[in-house]
Amino acid sequence: MSAPDYLDPNRPVAERVEALLALMTDEQKAACLNGVPETVLADGFTLPALQNRFNEVLHGSGHHADATLFPQAIGLGATWDTDLLEQIGDVVSHETRARDTGVYAGFGPVADIRSNPLAGRFEEGFGEDPLHVAAMTTAYAWGLRGRHPDYVRILPQMKHFLGYDHEYHRHRTSASMSVRALHEYQAVPYRKPVEAGAVHGAMTAYNLVNGVPSIISPILATLRDEWTPDGVFFFLPDGWDGVNLHTAKGAPWDTWEQPDADLPYPKALAAEEGRDIDRDEIGVYASGLMLHAGQTHFHDGSDLPFVAGAAEAVRRGLFGLTAADIDRAARDWLTFLVRTGLLDGDACEYNRIPADPRPHLRPEAAALALQAAREQLVLLKNADRALPLPDNASIAVLGPLADLNLRDYYSPLVPAERRTTPLAALKERFPDLTHHTGGDRIAWKAGGKYVTVRDDGALAATADTLGDDETFEVWDWAHDQHMFRHNGTGRFIAANLLQRDDGPASFANQAGASGEATGPLLRADDDAMIDANAWFTHQNFHYVRGAETADLFGMNHVPSEPDGPYRPRLAADGTLPLSKGDHGTELTETLVEDGPAAAAAVAAEADWAVVFVGNHPLVNARECFDRPGLDLAPRQADLVRAVAAAKPARTVVVVVSAYPLAIGDIAADPNVAAILYTSHAGQAAGTALAEALAGDYAPAGRLTSTWLADTASLPKPGPNTEPWRVDEVDMLEYDVIAAGLTYRYSQAEPVYAFGHGLTYTTFEYGALDVPASADARTPFQVSFDLRNTGDRTSDEVALVYAASKDSVYGDQVPGLQLAGFQRVKDVAPGETRRVAITVDPQDLFVWDVVNGRRVVETGTYAVVAGNGSGPGAEIRIEGETIAPLDLSEAANVWEKATIAQGVTYWEVSKLHTLKREGGYHSTASRRAGDYVGFTNVALDGATGIELRTATTGAAWADLADPVIEVRAAGPDGPLLAEVEVPKTGDRQAFTDVAAPLEGAAGTQHLFLRFRAGGVYVESIRLTR
Repeated sequence: MSAPDYLDPNRPVAERVEALLALMTDEQKAACLNGVPETVLADGFTLPALQNRFNEVLHGSGHHADATLFPQAIGLGATWDTDLLEQIGDVVSHETRARDTGVYAGFGPVADIRSNPLAGRFEEGFGEDPLHVAAMTTAYAWGLRGRHPDYVRILPQMKHFLGYDHEYHRHRTSASMSVRALHEYQAVPYRKPVEAGAVHGAMTAYNLVNGVPSIISPILATLRDEWTPDGVFFFLPDGWDGVNLHTAKGAPWDTWEQPDADLPYPKALAAEEGRDIDRDEIGVYASGLMLHAGQTHFHDGSDLPFVAGAAEAVRRGLFGLTAADIDRAARDWLTFLVRTGLLDGDACEYNRIPADPRPHLRPEAAALALQAAREQLVLLKNADRALPLPDNASIAVLGPLADLNLRDYYSPLVPAERRTTPLAALKERFPDLTHHTGGDRIAWKAGGKYVTVRDDGALAATADTLGDDETFEVWDWAHDQHMFRHNGTGRFIAANLLQRDDGPASFANQAGASGEATGPLLRADDDAMIDANAWFTHQNFHYVRGAETADLFGMNHVPSEPDGPYRPRLAADGTLPLSKGDHGTELTETLVEDGPAAAAAVAAEADWAVVFVGNHPLVNARECFDRPGLDLAPRQADLVRAVAAAKPARTVVVVVSAYPLAIGDIAADPNVAAILYTSHAGQAAGTALAEALAGDYAPAGRLTSTWLADTASLPKPGPNTEPWRVDEVDMLEYDVIAAGLTYRYSQAEPVYAFGHGLTYTTFEYGALDVPASADARTPFQVSFDLRNTGDRTSDEVALVYAASKDSVYGDQVPGLQLAGFQRVKDVAPGETRRVAITVDPQDLFVWDVVNGRRVVETGTYAVVAGNGSGPGAEIRIEGETIAPLDLSEAANVWEKATIAQGVTYWEVSKLHTLKREGGYHSTASRRAGDYVGFTNVALDGATGIELRTATTGAAWADLADPVIEVRAAGPDGPLLAEVEVPKTGDRQAFTDVAAPLEGAAGTQHLFLRFRAGGVYVESIRLTR
């Protein structure tokens, strides 16, 4: 008797899944919403259980010590090496399969694009270009899943879908983007890996997009219906985001307005229906909305009853839900099950991976970690070929990061003995070496006594004299964030604010302790600087120096609100318990040693100085917190300046950072001979840096993000910013086109541009060989000779850019955009290598607002190799022509607009979003003078304009002159009409308004210019 279809590994996956579904009852299918339980099918076969277990694979195989630690994703992006990324994915998934029984999926890759340099989780993304991020995401995903057409080594679940590049109240705030920014930029890195077949799942983002929560967004259906071949895709919510749907997301929350209390999205939806629902009903609504949107995994880490809620929503037919929606979720789960090979034994090649509790010991894993750490190095500056360092030179190794190899929150927990520091690796290469951290040594007094450390580890102001036991070394991590190490014991100061003496911890305070007389003490107990997956980092303090005093306040990123930050008080026994508020306890400070000056003195005695500066990956920028600014820590900047003055033209700066830093002064300093950039590059970071500095390896990476001089070019926030959060930049502005973000659209002069990177040799690019013409549906090659004209073997990351010269959108398309790249390996001195880079015209698409789809425009395109300044050529691409926009029928403004300045977007209504008919977003002004524009509108015969408008009742809106000007050609062009907008007091209370048009003729751009902030427009129609 032959095996049933579902057990036949030769049958298509979809056919096997349908055979399984046919043998399951409705109750059994519903039980699959939170994993496949062990299930007895109708034919008696017992289906094995499957869970989607927690498994982070950002740059290693989970939170394990027995794992390989690779560079941060932003560093991996700088390799520009897709083959390397696939190999890393292979290692990560092999380790998971070998070590972790029952783990068949991974949370990654991160496809989030890094359009704002202040993003709190910047290091988790590959960079700021959509094509590059898509390519790296796809390659890593292929490595994770393996190349078998049916089975997966582990199922990649990319994150965070969609538009997640901020931490500012991330669970309740909305990313604002135009229709073009969504499709031409934000969606690309998610779409392409799905279309390639590399990614089969995604974690939805915490944030909303244009007022619609990502966890229940219609764009989930877009992915299923348009990007996958069969509509099967595994969606899961981010941690506790189902809870957030129960408690928030129903009203705007940004730097313009915040509600008095969070409004649950289901409650706001019910209010539109004319209903007031209680907590239990909110749960049914939330679960039903998740099922309606296409979520697969009804669990978010909490204990909320999502499965029961979804089943109840189906029973009622809420939102039109039927048993078919349960079938769809069960189908996703069963597809996952079949792809794991759990039904097929050794027929699945990945089931043959032997169990191994220590898979990181494979030599190939360690070798790959080193290769990745090498390839991600970016040489930013190398005046007069300062690097590599001479073999016999004496070296002063300086700076706060010289003897550290720090892990970030999603790193594997690889112990210190397996993570080389730069200092340790350089000691092996340069025997004549000296070291200084460059940190200040300080002493504090309180109540007339010096602060020391008691035998029990508590800090206490009890010493009469000053010695090593009364001094502390300071680490400046920027933006008033500091760490302190006691010189006497070598231990770091901390205070455990999770001490629960008056109730549970809260994320507002990051603490549960009141800090009364029994409150948490300042202590020196920690032998090592905190890193890795520490959600609470009680070693970092807000610390501001006065002339003779020090203000030590706040813990773990932010001060407590609303009670005020924690500050030390002087207890009777001299200890320093923390409590909220200012208690009058004054810490006077003595500078025992000026760190930068001491380091400069060490540098002066050496042949060369190498200064390691940068960031701590858990401080300032991390989950829940965006970075307050671009600045390097002030004392680190002082350190570089002092050392460079002491060792002019022989100072090398190594920037160890998870994000771009504003280092214009360092770059321009003639005393700084060279600058080398690295991410926190994993277990082999120190070794790779030592090899590069010594010349054993030539760094050849390129930046994948723009390093700006300051924040002046970034979008500005509204009036309601918060202390110790980003208060200079609007983190919710995702319209890269309108806001001029990233190299594609920015006019700012960077310190170091996207794609910048030097090496120890020079390369010459020959003339480009490009076909004269190409069909938009057919990739073509850009070929050229690449010659190493220097004296060292090196890789070269060859980039190809393109730009449309004839786009109907004119200057609203990039002046240059990445079209292809290739890391050319090991080019010897004098060698000429023929390089061919494939360019797919489909990657040069724009969003056609007339037809609502991607098109490649017919026309001439410039093609440039190198970093935008190399040899060029032109090619004519035969594609499509975007027709004039006919607005004779009412059209959603957000869907049809192509040009914008200053506007934001919100949900038209929740009931409308439920209909899944399109036109989900309204377009709103913030300030007078904001505008939105439409390209090539057919105006002949138009005699009037109809708009559907509303106004907000929020306090920020200035509605003294609620008029929309209708202008032709430009935002300041000829006035065609003035539309009076009635005040509705509710951004979703739309009403129809109209005005006559005068002088409308021809085909021109059409603009709606707002004379007031707080006006919302849903639709536009031209009457004839």
